[in-house]
Amino acid sequence: MRTLAVLPSRFQASRFPGKPLAPIAGRPMIQWAWEAASGAEGVDAVVVATDDPRIASVVEGFGGRVAMTDPRLPSGTDRVAAAVAAVGAGYDLILNLQGDEPAMHPETIAAVVGLMRRNPELPMGTAACPFASPEELFNPNAVKVVTDDAGRALYFSRSPIPYIRNSQVFQPDFRPWLRPDQLALFQRHLGIYAYRPEALVRFTQLAPHPLEQLEMLEQLRALAAGMAIGVARTPHLSLGVDVPGDIPAVEAVLAARRSIR
Repeated sequence: MRTLAVLPSRFQASRFPGKPLAPIAGRPMIQWAWEAASGAEGVDAVVVATDDPRIASVVEGFGGRVAMTDPRLPSGTDRVAAAVAAVGAGYDLILNLQGDEPAMHPETIAAVVGLMRRNPELPMGTAACPFASPEELFNPNAVKVVTDDAGRALYFSRSPIPYIRNSQVFQPDFRPWLRPDQLALFQRHLGIYAYRPEALVRFTQLAPHPLEQLEMLEQLRALAAGMAIGVARTPHLSLGVDVPGDIPAVEAVLAARRSIR
C-alpha cells in the first residue's frame, strides 16, 4: 500500500499570519511536521501543499517537496486533494497532516497507516490519545471523540463527551475531579486524517453539514454522510498551534519527547 502524506500549509492564517514559518525550538514549524511525516513507517512520500512562495522556498530549502495550490480553496482538505491531483496517481492512501501540528509523533502517523492497512474497508482514519487531566476536557480546542467497540468514531465534539451523569465534575461549580477509570473513557482527537483516494474525492464533493458548521469540525461532514472513520489509539500527545501563545506548550512537548529518548 503506497502512502502519500500531504501537509496543507497556508501563510495567511487570520489569528497567526505566517504561522508555518514561525520558529519552534529553532526550526520552522512546517519543518517539524515534515520531519515527522518523513520519519513515519509506512509513508512513501511527503509533499507540502501551499499557496505561498515564502513557504515553498523554506520547504525546498530543507529538502522538502512542494505542490502549489490555489489560494481560493476553502479548506485544508481541498488543498490536500489539489496536491494529490498535482502529484499524480499511484497512491493507495492519502494522509492529511496539519502543517500547524509540529508535535505530531511519527509513531502516531504509522499507527494510522497501520489501521488503514489492517482494515481495507475503512474509507477514512484518524487518531486519538488519552487525556492527561480532567482540566483538558473543558478546553474547546481539545477535540473529543467517542468510538464504538470496533474503534470507529461515533461523534467528535469540542464539548466534554461522553457526559457523566451525577458527577460533580460537570456541575456549574465543579472542581476538576474525575476517577481514573472515568478519565480513560475520554479520547482526545489528534489532527491527522487518512483517506482512500476515492473517499477523499467524495469528501471534497460533499456540502458543509450543519453539525460541522456548529462545532467547526470538518470531520463531522464525513460522519453525517455515513462515511466510517477508524480511530487509531496512540499514547503520544500532539498539540496544534493556533496563536503565538501556543508555541511554549508545543516546545515543552517536543523537549519532553527528546528527554525520553
